[in-house]
Amino acid sequence: MNQKERNILQLEEQIKDTIENDIAKQQTQNRKIKIKDIKMVGKVIWKDKINGKPISKNLYIVEKEITDIGENGNKNSRKSINYYLDDECIAASLDMDNLVYRENFKISEPEKIKAVEELLKNTTREEIENNSLNKLHKKELAEVLSAQLGKEISDNEIEDILRDLDETENEELPEKEKEKQNKTKEKNLLNKKDTEQIKSKQVQRVDLNKVVDGDYTLGKRLDLEEYDYLYTIYSEDAKDINSGLQRNNTTYSLVGVKKDGQAKVLNDEFEIDKSVGNSANRMQSKIRANGTATRDNNDLSVYTRKSNGVSIGCENNRGSVDMFLYQKTLEENENVGIQIETSRTPVIKLETKKIMSKNKGINQKEKVQDEIEEHTKQGCAPDDIKDFDGDERTFTHEHIDINYYVEDILNYENSEGEKKIEQLFTKKEVEDKLLRELKENNEKMSIEQIIQNVKEEMNQDAEIFLKEHTLPS
Repeated sequence: MNQKERNILQLEEQIKDTIENDIAKQQTQNRKIKIKDIKMVGKVIWKDKINGKPISKNLYIVEKEITDIGENGNKNSRKSINYYLDDECIAASLDMDNLVYRENFKISEPEKIKAVEELLKNTTREEIENNSLNKLHKKELAEVLSAQLGKEISDNEIEDILRDLDETENEELPEKEKEKQNKTKEKNLLNKKDTEQIKSKQVQRVDLNKVVDGDYTLGKRLDLEEYDYLYTIYSEDAKDINSGLQRNNTTYSLVGVKKDGQAKVLNDEFEIDKSVGNSANRMQSKIRANGTATRDNNDLSVYTRKSNGVSIGCENNRGSVDMFLYQKTLEENENVGIQIETSRTPVIKLETKKIMSKNKGINQKEKVQDEIEEHTKQGCAPDDIKDFDGDERTFTHEHIDINYYVEDILNYENSEGEKKIEQLFTKKEVEDKLLRELKENNEKMSIEQIIQNVKEEMNQDAEIFLKEHTLPS
């Protein structure tokens, strides 16, 4: 595979992750939805309606299989084709030709529709098929098998070779060895072929030899020093790769991989933390790679190490899996932690790592949790780690009631008594603008002056846009 194909495969895996989590909310006892394939078309480019600058998003064709199950158990399956701009479903089609756009998208986004149609017109069916997630997965697996067997393997040979490898392994093993292998499978160990599939199906990878808290490696903190890497995969993929594996009833599973390629699904060495996640109410306090912090229960899978009580969590962040190292606070028994470096996560600053230092003790975690909760309640997202270091003497900004000032800006009236801002901008757009200005100018001018400037700038932008895009009566 060339680098472009690897990049496309990575993007398609990420968008699949996001869409599958949306699909999970739509599943019912009588209706099952499954993604059959994803094909990246390319970048859709259009101009921003405010400043005229180009904006781009990836366009994906997502093929789904919808199965309805009747009261008598009969199954009726049909194919569905959807079009996504990044993670937003914008249209559907029966034959990849005649798109039916969502009604509100059709009314409000004519520029985007024009750009989508232009891209589809200029992209051949062959180009789209070559970007198929299934096809790229096969190509990647063919490379793995070629390296393993020492000969060139084509995409079309993969299924036959995997089947032959299974049969050969069973035929050549004596009875005692077969019995040993069966016991190994029961203990969640994987053979080399399984390990290669794990690598190809990974949604995230962590280097266990990296220092995670300023003092100790992640392997040391998780009591997994015999492994070099920790892979995150879908739990259903673990079951598909090796039917003898114990599968946890959660979105992701953890796999430990050694340098020599030996691997083990670690489900039996961790406990699922049921106090957090989609079906739970308990919040988690977490410091992210960019230095900001949140309190949420967004993690889809949180595992606690049986041997020492340290936890690791997996959160779906718009298709990318972010991972966090957690410890429980003593008073509220609530997870508090930091994001950890992965194969797809920026480097974590040393100041952030030290907050989770094993040597600081449990009381430090409670102080960190309290500071994160205070900032969260005030609606701010400071990006200086001093605001979350557990030391009450250090802080970098004043708290203000963000929601109050956002509403104040939206309700701003110009000299003619018109509320132009609320006609054009959403609450989120106003909040983003306000937070950006506070961050850039909090040391240069008062909060009142910053807010007044935001009102005047956004009102001017709104007046210009509405004037240019309003037809004469």
